Amino acid sequence: MSVLGKLHVLTSAAAIVYVAGCAAGTAVAPKQAIPQYHMHSPIRRVSTFRDLFDSLKLSQNATERHFKSFNSCPASGTIEYMSDFRASTISIFAGNFTGQSPCGLLTVSNGLNNPGGSIVKGGNLYVANMGDHNVLAFHRGATTPYMTYIDTSCGQEYPGDVTVSDDGVVLASNAHIGPCPGSISTWKKSTGALIGNFPNAAGASDNFLTIQKDGTVYYDDTTFGLYVGSCVAGVCGTFVNTGASLNFPGGLRSADGEDLVVQDANVPGGDAETYEPPAFGSPSSQCHLDGYDPTAFDINKSQHHYFYTDSNKNVGVEIKYSSGGTCGLIGTVAGYGLPIGMAVDAPEAIK
Repeated sequence: MSVLGKLHVLTSAAAIVYVAGCAAGTAVAPKQAIPQYHMHSPIRRVSTFRDLFDSLKLSQNATERHFKSFNSCPASGTIEYMSDFRASTISIFAGNFTGQSPCGLLTVSNGLNNPGGSIVKGGNLYVANMGDHNVLAFHRGATTPYMTYIDTSCGQEYPGDVTVSDDGVVLASNAHIGPCPGSISTWKKSTGALIGNFPNAAGASDNFLTIQKDGTVYYDDTTFGLYVGSCVAGVCGTFVNTGASLNFPGGLRSADGEDLVVQDANVPGGDAETYEPPAFGSPSSQCHLDGYDPTAFDINKSQHHYFYTDSNKNVGVEIKYSSGGTCGLIGTVAGYGLPIGMAVDAPEAIK
């Protein structure tokens, strides 16, 4: 079953989204973690972050193995960041995916606790660090975050994804847990000051989001809807359903100007679908991913390469994704359990 699809919660079995393994270096003292459990089920299908957040409420008593952090990645050229929710790590890879080991690894010692979605803006990595209710920002090559973004407007928020606007605003999507509805949090990128919290009108958990050059924001949520609105200078207005026919929407990215790319597990293996707003009746192009549990993704625009995480296969995958929808496998890299976030620092800026 897929994290975007069928999931059954167990109390003893293989971990769901991210099974910790042994990486470089020796283990350190375990940190409280958010347990997840994964099993195929032909009946119940639920969305990625709802699974994660439901498990958050079940227990926070599990322990897991952790890893020694390091970063020996090149200072220039393309690198990719793959976050592992269960292992509380971010693996960093250089160049094309060819089965190589990470050139860098960020861990709990670097402040990570169940990292989710991520993005690179201006050469800096931003990651939704849901286990510690914050968003962390890292300079390229650094192992210590230089900025932490926190929203306590409803106690503790649970950020699942993050994006950054061209006008200097950090935005995060939050889950609906306890009295707090799903929402979008916004901060000033330079100072970390909270601008506002904008609740999901249906009270659902917000999953992935992206912002475009003109302040248009798209997010998907646990109603399986794709919504559009505007967040100008970090102040979000009303969101409306685009009407896109999506069964299990996952990651979102803005590409080729104002096009929208959606990762949707609407068929076995999942699809990458490109829409040209305001037309959401059908995608202008799409390609089949041939995955099992495609979750989040990013795009190297200069190469038209598409990188995504497959949480069930426990890999990061690189494919060639052309405007005509032709996909070709380039290679894969191994995760430490069931990875979720993917962000690319490419030669040119990506959104």
